[in-house]
Amino acid sequence: MFKKQFSAMVIGSVSVVISHTSVHAAERVNLGDFLMSRSPAIAPSVSIDYTLSPDVDFDTMAGGFSFEQASLSLPLTAPIHLNDRHAFVFGIDYAATWLDTDTPLGNMDLHDFRIMARWMYRQPGSKWSWTAHLSPGVATDGSAMSSDDFVVSGQVGFRYRSSDRFAWLGGVAFSVDGLESRVTPGIGFQWMPVDEVIVRLTGPSLKVSWQPHDDWLLHAGVWSAGGTWNVENNGNSFDIRLESFQAGIGVERRLSEKVWLGLWVGATISNELEIDTDSGNEIFKDDADSGWFARIGVRKVLW
Repeated sequence: MFKKQFSAMVIGSVSVVISHTSVHAAERVNLGDFLMSRSPAIAPSVSIDYTLSPDVDFDTMAGGFSFEQASLSLPLTAPIHLNDRHAFVFGIDYAATWLDTDTPLGNMDLHDFRIMARWMYRQPGSKWSWTAHLSPGVATDGSAMSSDDFVVSGQVGFRYRSSDRFAWLGGVAFSVDGLESRVTPGIGFQWMPVDEVIVRLTGPSLKVSWQPHDDWLLHAGVWSAGGTWNVENNGNSFDIRLESFQAGIGVERRLSEKVWLGLWVGATISNELEIDTDSGNEIFKDDADSGWFARIGVRKVLW
C-alpha cells in the first residue's frame, strides 16, 4: 500500500537557514506518521506473493472449490508533498486468481487490477494524523470488459499517537462492486510492547510481528481474504464473491539489506462462495468447510 524512502531537500546560503530548513523538513507529514516504527516487519514494500489453497467441500451441496493466487503490490512514488501538512502517494496492486469450482460456472481465471491514491495529513508536532485512500480498478475474467467489471474501494481514517509505543486507529472503509456497496466503520490500534514486537489491529485484520534477530521476522495473524469479480459465461454476465478468513503463522528471512523471503502457512475459515446474475438473482451460494493455505513471497523494503 504507500511506500517509499523519505527524502529532505534544502538549499541555503547561511548555516542558520540550513539548520532551520532541516528541522522544517523533518516535521513534514510522512509515512512514519502512520506506522509504529521503521521496523522491516511493517515497512512499505514492493512485494510479490503466490498462495495455494486446496479443495474445501461445500456444506450443503456436492463438490467444493479451491484457488491459487499470485499478487503484486508496486508503489509508484515516494510521498509527493504539497506542503508540510499534505502529501500524496500512488501505487498499483494486481492479483491473478485461478478459482476451480463445482458450480454451474466451473473453473475461472480471474483478475483484479487497482490504482491506489493515498492522501496524508498531519499538522507539524501534532499527535493526530489523517489519511484517505481510493483504489479504483477492474475485477474481471477479462473475456468481455464492461461497466460491471469496474470496482472501487477506499477508506477515510485517523491515527492518534497516545505514546511512543501505542496509537489508536479509526475510520470508515467502503467498497462498490457488482454485487453490492458496503460501508464499514472500524476501530483499531498499533502497539509496540517491546522494541522487537509490533501488534496491529486494522479492520478485520489482527497481526503480530516479532524480530528476534536482524535477519529474521516471525508473524502470526488473522485477516480477510477472497474477492469479487464479474465474469462472462455463454453470453451472460455473473458476479462472483469469494469470502474467507485466513489464520496463519509466517517466517521471513533477510536475503540482502532490503530484500526478504517469506513463507506463511495456516487455515482458511468462514469460507463462502456466492454467484449472482448481473440483475441480482442468486444462482448459487453455500458455505464451505475450513481448509488450509500456504503462501510464499518476496519483498523489497523501501526504507
